[in-house]
Amino acid sequence: MTDRIEERSFSLEGDVVLITGAVRGIGGAVVKRFVDDGARVGFTYRPSDRNREYAASLAASVSDPDRVLALEADVRSVDQTEAAVAQLMEHFGKPIDVAIANAARGGKLPWDEITYEDWDEVLEINLKGSFILARAVIEGMREQGYGKIITVGSVMANTGDPRSLHYVSSKGGIVSFTRSLARAEGKNGIRVNCVIPGAIQIEKEVEAGADAEKTLAWMQQVQCLMYRGQTEDITGAFHFLASHASDFITGQVLNVDGGWHHY
Repeated sequence: MTDRIEERSFSLEGDVVLITGAVRGIGGAVVKRFVDDGARVGFTYRPSDRNREYAASLAASVSDPDRVLALEADVRSVDQTEAAVAQLMEHFGKPIDVAIANAARGGKLPWDEITYEDWDEVLEINLKGSFILARAVIEGMREQGYGKIITVGSVMANTGDPRSLHYVSSKGGIVSFTRSLARAEGKNGIRVNCVIPGAIQIEKEVEAGADAEKTLAWMQQVQCLMYRGQTEDITGAFHFLASHASDFITGQVLNVDGGWHHY
């Protein structure tokens, strides 16, 4: 019994973690948190000059640069995702313990102005990208009889949003994907859970010049908590679901939204 309790700790020491689309925002904050907590972390980013700069900045900012590996990969590409997984496992010398499907694309338009191309791109990045990542890491997790897959939803999948039909549809699909994959892989010791962020303030919002006071006033009408969520407010949820402390939890959706939506 003592050994089992010790195993169910919050430590990530030595774990190998892959996070997609994580140069900034929530993903970038999770990378920093996990490195601080002893994990060895690979993060992917979509190839572009700007993202390479962001990736280099993130890799240089973590507490232990030897524990982090930046990987170019478009999550829509099976070949690029599989190559990133193989590179990360070779670099750290073991299978991936935790995979976080964080890469996403949004957009706000009236639903009948969304082009078919935009619809396909958002669904491919957000939903199909989660599927591709799971397929890429699953054999290594099965072989070791253990693994954590964490998907990322959105509070808008609970509330609906007429301005983001493609994005909301993809995030709703991710919840169903999570629950189905948890049932499929539980027998192999693999846990699958979903984190649903609320209105977390990220760099892109600040850079776009959004009215922070107006946004906060609106959030105070829908949240139980009267302050705006920051990236540091959500990293603990990912840490918990990635750690052994949550080993008896699978197929679940964890809202981290200041009490906006209740189950």
